[in-house]
Amino acid sequence: MNELIQQKIRQYLVHSFLYYQLDESIISDRIYDQICADVVKLISENLDNNSLPFHNLVKSSLTENASGFSINKYPPEIVSAALHLLYQSNYVDSMSFETFLARFGYSSSEIRNA
Repeated sequence: MNELIQQKIRQYLVHSFLYYQLDESIISDRIYDQICADVVKLISENLDNNSLPFHNLVKSSLTENASGFSINKYPPEIVSAALHLLYQSNYVDSMSFETFLARFGYSSSEIRNA
């Protein structure tokens, strides 16, 4: 169960970053809303588990009526995962990874160090 919660939290954060920080989306709003609902449910069922990854960030940003809009700073590993996912999903055939990163204001050294 803990693995499922961790996966859903990372999905939530990755797709929140893509949508709210980069204005990009690779999943539908319906799927994103379902991920948010799943995370809220899983966390509420496991209230005693404060060792979940990014627990404080998720609890402060995700309620039944809100999503990742309020997150100002994402963990570097989430940024890296989101950028790699977006590149593979939408840009791999049209530009180099370096060009893609530069388009969004990042460099490969920032991503490697994340």
